[in-house]
Amino acid sequence: MARLLRSNGALVGAQVTLFPGNRLQLRVSGLGPNRKHLVLKSSDSALRVVPLKVNDKNIEQVLRLEVQEHSIVCRRVVHVDAYVTDAQGRPQHKDINTARLTVEVAPKLVLPESNTEAGILARMLIVENASPDHEKYVNQSEARESMQWMVHVLRNRLRLGPQHFAARGATDLTTLIKGKNQVEGFENYPTIAALQNQLINRTLDIAHDGTHGRQKEYMVYVATAIAVARGEEIGADPSPTGLYAWRTKDSRDPGQNFKKFQSKRGQDFYALTDAFLSSLQPKVDLTRQR
Repeated sequence: MARLLRSNGALVGAQVTLFPGNRLQLRVSGLGPNRKHLVLKSSDSALRVVPLKVNDKNIEQVLRLEVQEHSIVCRRVVHVDAYVTDAQGRPQHKDINTARLTVEVAPKLVLPESNTEAGILARMLIVENASPDHEKYVNQSEARESMQWMVHVLRNRLRLGPQHFAARGATDLTTLIKGKNQVEGFENYPTIAALQNQLINRTLDIAHDGTHGRQKEYMVYVATAIAVARGEEIGADPSPTGLYAWRTKDSRDPGQNFKKFQSKRGQDFYALTDAFLSSLQPKVDLTRQR
């Protein structure tokens, strides 16, 4: 019987999830009944088992599971079984004492096309929120709410009039986000500033790295950003008068016309002051009603 271990010595478990391009190094501890190393074989060509260090004098061998780079468009379940070898090292029959490893080969999440409203929103939401390994991260529920609130801010600005928020001329969410001093790094979208682009790429890389300890959290994080951007998870505007701004928590407020509403996941969200809202109401000429 052999045990499958990760590089740090932890048991691999009965199932793992990997994505195109992933490589998972394993230590196989134990020999077959013939005192030789077992051979691990994959049931699908999408997953290769590559021997790295194999020496029958050592109780452990080192292997690597590699998922092919070619596109995986749907979920595939691959089995990795251990085989007892003959005198020439060729696999003969399964070792019933070594547990099968099931590998879920999953397709990568794809952000909406960059030339769509959902595309710019999804990328902005990934950049503007604290990722799962950030010190300001709380949980997935908080992440979803923060993303929803940001979309409400943008839609409220368009409805009230972008000219009130230094975004004169904006006609939709894309032109609003690209406006000067609106969302840092998106002024020249679809070209995104280096720092923000690096953050997007890092987030996607972790979400698609089955060997990373927080991969599942990142996958949910990206999927949530996509769903909110597409309008599939809208949520309610929590402010009775609407949200109109957000800033990184404890940073400078957006101006005298705003009042802090609530902090959420590393961001301070703002509504408009009653005085400013009142100033926007149409004036009624009472003399004409006499």
